[in-house]
Amino acid sequence: MNIITNAARRRVSGLAVAVLLVSGSLAVTPASAVAANVTAVAVATGSTATVTYRATATRAGRLRDILVSIPPGSTGRITSVNGTVRTVSPGVLRWAPAKVVTVGVGFRFAIPFYGVGLPSGGPWSVGFKATGTTGALLSYGTAVLSRPVSANVRITASNPIPGQQTVLYYAGTVTSTGVLTSVRMQLPAGATGRVTSVNGTLSTSNGYAIWQPRAPLSVRAGARLSIPIYGVLLSRYGGILSLAMSASPLLMSGTGTLALIAPPAPMPPVPVAAFAPIRTGCPSAWPSTVAENAKPGTGQWVIPSTMDGPLSAYLTKVSATCGDTVGLKVTSGKPVSVVAYRMGYYQGLGAREIWRQDGVPTVVQPAPTTGGTADGHPLRMTSAASWSTTLNIPVTKDWIPGTYLVKVSDGTYASYAPLTVRDDTGTKHALLIQQANTTWEAYNSWGGVSFYSGVDTGSGRLTFDRPYGEGQGSGQFLPLEQGLVFWAESKGLDVTYWTDNDLDQFGGQLPERAGTIYLPGHDEYYSLPMRAALSQAITKGVNVANLGANAAYRRITFTDSTRRYWDIDRYTAGYDSTIWRYLGDGYASQPLLGAEYACADLGNTLSTGSSWLFRGIPAGTAVPGFLAGEIDYVWPGLYRQPGLDIVAGGTGTCRTSGRASPVHATAFTAPSGARVFNGSSFAYGCFLVRRCPANWNIPTPAAASQQVVTLMLGNITDWVGRGTIQLPTDTGAAALRVGVPKQAIATDKDD
Repeated sequence: MNIITNAARRRVSGLAVAVLLVSGSLAVTPASAVAANVTAVAVATGSTATVTYRATATRAGRLRDILVSIPPGSTGRITSVNGTVRTVSPGVLRWAPAKVVTVGVGFRFAIPFYGVGLPSGGPWSVGFKATGTTGALLSYGTAVLSRPVSANVRITASNPIPGQQTVLYYAGTVTSTGVLTSVRMQLPAGATGRVTSVNGTLSTSNGYAIWQPRAPLSVRAGARLSIPIYGVLLSRYGGILSLAMSASPLLMSGTGTLALIAPPAPMPPVPVAAFAPIRTGCPSAWPSTVAENAKPGTGQWVIPSTMDGPLSAYLTKVSATCGDTVGLKVTSGKPVSVVAYRMGYYQGLGAREIWRQDGVPTVVQPAPTTGGTADGHPLRMTSAASWSTTLNIPVTKDWIPGTYLVKVSDGTYASYAPLTVRDDTGTKHALLIQQANTTWEAYNSWGGVSFYSGVDTGSGRLTFDRPYGEGQGSGQFLPLEQGLVFWAESKGLDVTYWTDNDLDQFGGQLPERAGTIYLPGHDEYYSLPMRAALSQAITKGVNVANLGANAAYRRITFTDSTRRYWDIDRYTAGYDSTIWRYLGDGYASQPLLGAEYACADLGNTLSTGSSWLFRGIPAGTAVPGFLAGEIDYVWPGLYRQPGLDIVAGGTGTCRTSGRASPVHATAFTAPSGARVFNGSSFAYGCFLVRRCPANWNIPTPAAASQQVVTLMLGNITDWVGRGTIQLPTDTGAAALRVGVPKQAIATDKDD
């Protein structure tokens, strides 16, 4: 029996011809002494059929061609293999071999025709005629062709959860009468276990289970086969799988789908630590956002690009609270001024001066070091921990909780060092904005090595004991996050701030600190305590808006309680082992936040729709470049939260591969009542101040685009906050009155 594989089909070129067949017949002469034994069998292949003609040669010779008739009314784009096929008259096909074929008496022909759209009805009488190069008939005859029986393969699992044990049930319909010798069933990728079945023997090979009856079984077309496979241990990865099932010899073949969807991975409980006592000299309550932003602002915080240079600085804490002292380390060699600016609205100037000290002496610090090992692995960590402390800065009652940029300048060069000041009084605010400092550090190539680049393969441990190379020392704050701070404070919202490090340390307090948390544009690197705290907060009713994409995507581990260093496992399986999903589909971002990372995208147009996200915005409004940085979408093979709604959609272009990718902004309500929004683009913050990263493939956002994104963010705030975040009646876009240099920003690699 001749089995024609897909690979064999691909080896033949020039076979496809478009035909529309309506009627036809073949004149057949009497049979010779050797019976031609013509048969024709149709097997369903989707919406069309493969019709295979078989016949015995009754005379020897060199084959010229074969003529076959097909049922009147057949349609389709019909192809074959090992030769060419064309229509010679209505209802008659001519197949000519691609090379010389010499046959002897008794030779068995087997010619398949693919893509035949059979008409309704049947059975039909069809003919077969093989002619030699001399014109002699080598074989001829007729056969009865019946409509194919669909294999109708169905595959189910008793426990369809990735990573768990299950019983798989394969069922399919026999499409041809014959003697069954085996059934071959494709197993889910990565499945293991000591598998068994019933009423026969079971073996496995190359990802398939092969069942053989104790003795050959006679089966008729239309009979239903059902084979259970016990003891299958599924891989921790699932999805919507297409699995093949076939019965030999050529009695049925088809595929069925099996959905293996992992629910959200369980997280360990996060303890709720008590708030520390308020320190002497620190207030028990802080001024409102409105009162703070009524104070005089300044544009002097801006560092012009002409002052970019060798001066660098960093702080010994990423966040602090009233009563703390923060060390500043500077390399310059000249006296510097050190000025701390609280970032906000401040009449559109963007910052207020809080503290300064001039004439601070500095040294040229030692060059950073790169190296280190752990568990036999090269860490390639770049560190400036050996630098001497230039200045200790007291965080007093004058430092209103918020985001700060400490500007260090020697008159020629200048740089920022970022700091977040927490409100640790125990006051619960309407909104908490998180600063993504672990992600800033992952992309930080200052000194030569980031997670992604340097010393050939990038680092396996990173430290905050060095300046940031991006954002003039601000990390990704200025390129991606300042706009959100500017917007929230321009609206006078009851907002407070903390960092990724604080989510790791104080995550159990999140429900006591705020009713809603906003994640910034690029909040990718999460430790287990961070992820567990965010998950636990949702179960306790805290609303979450991820105003970005690619959130909670890579897994890190802080090395000690100082949280100055964190490790990332790039050794087990390279970049794959750094991803949360490497632990299994239940650890993907989508089960937690609603959508999953797709790729880096340097700028595509968003077209507004009619969901609540676009209330007050005409449907079809174009926002050029808004789908930018990195993008997410709802993967069909991953867990989808009940009630998940895609509130915006679009198409991005993946930076490296050039392939198109869907983009989905999502929203769902958790069983606790918490609302979770996933924005699926980096661009929310930068559009709010009309200053997006310089290396994105987008123009400077127009004022109209800024207004659209401002209205979108207002709608997000209204929906996600469930009425607890009060926006002013005028939700127009605020203007940043100072010119800030555009910053380039690194993005993740494409998958």
